[in-house]
Amino acid sequence: MTDGFGAARAAALVADAESWDLSATRVATTDDIPVIDVERLFATGDTAELDRLADQLRYVGENVGFHFLVGHGIGTELIEQMFEAAAAFLTAPATVKQAIAMDSAAAPIAGIGYMALGERRLPERSKGNLNEAALFKQDRTHRLADNMWPDAAKVPGFRETVSAYAAEIERVAMGLLPVYARALELPADYFDAAFTSPFYRLRMTRYAPVDTAMADEFGIAPHVDTTFFTLLAQNAAGLTIYGEQQQTWLRAPVVPGALVVNTGELLKQWSNDRFLSVKHYVPPHRGDTDRYSVPFFFNATADYPMACLSSCTDEDNPPRYPTVSYLESQAAAQHE
Repeated sequence: MTDGFGAARAAALVADAESWDLSATRVATTDDIPVIDVERLFATGDTAELDRLADQLRYVGENVGFHFLVGHGIGTELIEQMFEAAAAFLTAPATVKQAIAMDSAAAPIAGIGYMALGERRLPERSKGNLNEAALFKQDRTHRLADNMWPDAAKVPGFRETVSAYAAEIERVAMGLLPVYARALELPADYFDAAFTSPFYRLRMTRYAPVDTAMADEFGIAPHVDTTFFTLLAQNAAGLTIYGEQQQTWLRAPVVPGALVVNTGELLKQWSNDRFLSVKHYVPPHRGDTDRYSVPFFFNATADYPMACLSSCTDEDNPPRYPTVSYLESQAAAQHE
């Protein structure tokens, strides 16, 4: 039943995204994007606080699809260091970046390393994206240390900063799982078995200013993430998300210290379309300085079979998707 599911689903998502009307956009207000504060939960583990946050997240997941996350405990200094590390590497000479080029013979796994300006993947589109990026990932067989890293003498402190941030953002992601479980009316530990060795990708992206761009050119083309959820740090505005309630595109502001969280296709399918998968894109970057973003794409263990959640199906709402793993579904869109 799962044969060809991933490739067909990936093609359908691309076709759908290319049909979206992007003409109506506005700056998001504080009323458009909910804020969820997990500081107390992370500090105390209080079950009443867990259920309170789950009620908030249930509304967000079913009606909005994205929110600002505060109180996560990642220091603003470390976030700033990540932007600085991204700038140090992504503005380094081409020889430094190409030494860890994606798909090079030195790459131990697919989909990691340096991705040059104009790449047509991630997301896959017919025209190249106006950004360059460095990607690192971890899964059940490869750890973060197994990735390719730039020459430490040429980009000092880069690996240490990325490793420190990856550990912190993974801590946050794992800490959110009980909230998602309760939001979906499941036991708090429901997702533990599915995330024993979570698959994640950490991306550091540089958007250099552009003077002109065609109407079908983007910083990152319109798409939905393939994730359970994505945690994004950005140093300047640019992320544009579709507001389901407002029926228009919203330009997300930067809230110092906050992460933008959106759900993706993995959770949408797992929840039988109960939780939204959020449309978004980044337009060509304007301005005098580079924009940097650091998304963390978080998924279940890559080969874990995801059967429709029991709280998201009944006699009148049968499962809409087969029981599939990440490798059988979303991985097709990522060429993994």
